[in-house]
Amino acid sequence: MKFSKVCWRSAVLVLIFIVIGILLLTAVYALPVGRMKSHVAESDELFNYEGVYPQIIQGYKSSQLDNYTDSLMYATAIHPGSGHPLKDAIRNARYQYQNTSQTQSLNDYANDVTEKEELRYEKTYFRYWHGYLVILKPLLLLFNVSEIRMINLVLQGGLLLLVLFLIRKRMGERWQIPVLLMAAVLNPIVLPLSLQFSWVYYIALAGSIMVLWMKKRNPSRYLFLFLSAGMLTSYLDLLTYPLITLGLPLVLALLLENRMDWVGRLKLTFGAMISWGAGYVAMWAGKWICAWLLGGINLFPEVWGKILERTSNVGEEQESLNAFLVLGKNIQVLLKWPYLLLAALFLGTCLFLWLRTDRKKPDRKEFLKGIPYLICMALPLAWIGITTNHAWVHYWYTYRELSVTVLAGAVWIMDLLFPQSYKTEQKELRHGGENG
Repeated sequence: MKFSKVCWRSAVLVLIFIVIGILLLTAVYALPVGRMKSHVAESDELFNYEGVYPQIIQGYKSSQLDNYTDSLMYATAIHPGSGHPLKDAIRNARYQYQNTSQTQSLNDYANDVTEKEELRYEKTYFRYWHGYLVILKPLLLLFNVSEIRMINLVLQGGLLLLVLFLIRKRMGERWQIPVLLMAAVLNPIVLPLSLQFSWVYYIALAGSIMVLWMKKRNPSRYLFLFLSAGMLTSYLDLLTYPLITLGLPLVLALLLENRMDWVGRLKLTFGAMISWGAGYVAMWAGKWICAWLLGGINLFPEVWGKILERTSNVGEEQESLNAFLVLGKNIQVLLKWPYLLLAALFLGTCLFLWLRTDRKKPDRKEFLKGIPYLICMALPLAWIGITTNHAWVHYWYTYRELSVTVLAGAVWIMDLLFPQSYKTEQKELRHGGENG
């Protein structure tokens, strides 16, 4: 497909996403919130028991929940609104109480605590889409917080199993190992318990299933898939570990395209990165444009100021930062003996199996074909280094960006030490090829 045609179709797709995004938000803001509020009230003891930042396993930051942001999401979902759904879809307001934590504010409002009404005020959160409300509001009509967590647990587990099944079917069971290592870094026990951590995980799993299910693979299909993944990430996420929605599908796509030469693999890698980034930025900007055109609100100064803050070299307590210091703090989350033991077991097994075989040392061609994996490994490091302030303050969940580094690194090591034809290549050779 010609470059100009790809750009034109991409622009149309972005416009469609923005229009559908604002329409869906407007629709869910028209839903009555009474039942949603009562379902949140049913779960008040949950947040009272856990607190704002509970650790499921004490001493392990990777097991820490973000109940602050989850409470923010639930509070936004049950806000009664102004009676104008379109206006509410732009403002994304919630109620909060002075001198009260976000979780307690949620419980006080959901349970109609009257003695604190004079402390209640409205707070807006314009700069993100809050597209998660399209899913969360309908769910709250039927389920309480605990039930939503259980639904998360079942869905995330089922989707991960489907990804592993498709990997085994398309490429062979050994390529399940890097994905399981990635899942260990993400900590799949914690993800279902936190809405904040779930949205990008769903996008990554869904994107991976589409890559693995795709029968006719060509560059334009990949570009549109990663463009859509970037837009969905911008629509649903509140800046957690967004690169997982790029990294997991891209590494799997590179594995599937093992017959490509190293130049073609580089083109696929950079094309996916550019498409994902363009989708993310264009969709994010779409919210600001909607706020300006439909609500008369100029968000650009606020957003630009927040971007400068989150990429600055100054922490919350005015401490001086640099990329290496911030990266070290994120890596430190994984410097626990279970993670180190898992890494040693993987590397030791790879080395043992390689030494027991008659394989030759990797040649220049194999090294070149592995360059895209090295780029994928470096992406999270660059992201953390650029978003210095954000990755320093929220290191206990931004460290999950490193799951992409672990995934790509494990695939690179296995592909370098044990190169062989995959099931996809054998199947394509038998049937005359599927690429079109």
